[in-house]
Amino acid sequence: MTPSQAEQTPAAMIDRVSSLLGVFDGSRRLTLAQISRKAGLPRSSVHRILQRLVELGWVERHGFEYGLGLRIFEIGSLVVRQDGIRRVAVPFMQDLHLRTGLTVHLSVLRQTDILHIERIGGRPDDRDCWQVGARQPAQHTAAGRALLARLDPTELPDLDLSAPPTAYSVRSPAQLERELQKIRDYGVAVDVHGMVLGFASVATAIGPPGRSSAALSVTGPVSALKPDRLAAEIPATAASIWDAATAGRTRARSRSSVARAGAPRTGHQRTGDARHRR
Repeated sequence: MTPSQAEQTPAAMIDRVSSLLGVFDGSRRLTLAQISRKAGLPRSSVHRILQRLVELGWVERHGFEYGLGLRIFEIGSLVVRQDGIRRVAVPFMQDLHLRTGLTVHLSVLRQTDILHIERIGGRPDDRDCWQVGARQPAQHTAAGRALLARLDPTELPDLDLSAPPTAYSVRSPAQLERELQKIRDYGVAVDVHGMVLGFASVATAIGPPGRSSAALSVTGPVSALKPDRLAAEIPATAASIWDAATAGRTRARSRSSVARAGAPRTGHQRTGDARHRR
């Protein structure tokens, strides 16, 4: 198979589309040249793929710029609605936001990043990294470190510490391990100026070790966020979310068991019972 033929295989085409869509990490639109550079793909290939994605509604074109289309939003909304933790967490997040006046995020770990799947309250500032669907480096966020601390050391992803966003960020594997051990000891992760200067976050994982799939965090200006107060409030809210989520699963299993017990027997079963009576 020649290199040009290899590029046309289904797997190669999927890889190209995935790389192309992956460059849209915020609400900002991008030009063809920017997409080509970020995706590491030839401009001719990018232009051809974008044309088809525009036709399908996955991407929208605005003059010379491109952005994610409504089809992406529709699929993403279906995924979020299927997330049990997210459905249960929203009322508790709203209550936490009202009590603190700060931004509350629900986030999950995806490879080396933290992905925000829900937010209550406005963005702490105008950066895209705070919006739902945005990613942030796990090692530089309170939510990310809260979930990393729940992993076995052998399960930790290969984290890049070479380009810290601020002078207060984690800068070495030894420093990261110290931070993770503190989280294991105290149950909460605190980040001050580490991701964005002027802002702080307090986070905790939802659920017991080995079963944590999401983190709850509160973010706000350093002048308004009081870590000592939130160090007790956030774990209590996370525990309530977990209790509600597990209670919902227990009720669902109970309903399923009742339904199976009350289901009519099949014809085969009835025939077998009749033979047994004879």
